[in-house]
Amino acid sequence: MQKNILVIGGNSLIGREVINLASVKGDNVVATSRSMMDISIDNFIQLDPNGDLSGLDSLPESIDGLLYCPGSISLKSIQRLDIADVKEDLRINFEGAFHVIKKVLPNLKKDNGASVVFISSVAANTGLTFHSSIAASKSALEGFARSLSAELAPKVAVNCIAPSLTKTPLTEHLVADENKLKSSSERHPLNAIGDPIKIAEVVRDLYRKSSQSEQSYSERQMFQVAIERLAREVAAVEKTDYFQSTEKIEQILSKK
Repeated sequence: MQKNILVIGGNSLIGREVINLASVKGDNVVATSRSMMDISIDNFIQLDPNGDLSGLDSLPESIDGLLYCPGSISLKSIQRLDIADVKEDLRINFEGAFHVIKKVLPNLKKDNGASVVFISSVAANTGLTFHSSIAASKSALEGFARSLSAELAPKVAVNCIAPSLTKTPLTEHLVADENKLKSSSERHPLNAIGDPIKIAEVVRDLYRKSSQSEQSYSERQMFQVAIERLAREVAAVEKTDYFQSTEKIEQILSKK
């Protein structure tokens, strides 16, 4: 059955992967972003979650799933951190979520079993250096989600996903070369950083009602795994790094 999915922060890499997966599954997706989208989508609303939300008045009457994924990554020591930095992180990570929920709650309540998913961060529950502002803002988001979950159950399910370091435009400087990627990966039990496609699969599964069968991995995720494997093989043969080989493969595939 087709679902109505609202993605706040559709220009984020995780947001785009959720949009791609939902579109493949045949869902009706409405995406918002503060800037124009990098991908083609029929239902796009340009807005700031902390600004004028009247654009959301045109949403379908019933919303099955809401994803809130705007984020920030202001990594500073406490000596360099300013209260303005903290307020900005709170504005992006928590206050925007608050405003959006207030706006679309009637739409969520129209559906029997709607799901809300917030993208948090492992920093909210793990002490990480230079993450004090991010940790504070994401902790506020998680506390908000827990309270909402109790308040809105069983009509609306509310969950947080808290990835560790994930390769997105916000974090690309942290995994800019093979050595940085390897170093970051080795900090995690699975010896890998977060994958936006796999995170999108988790989001999709959280939109599944209890009466629905489990979702299988998407064709897109299987394709991505194959590309990653091929890129490492090309890198080994041509004695280059993973990023250069991935770019080469993508250039070849993009040719018509």
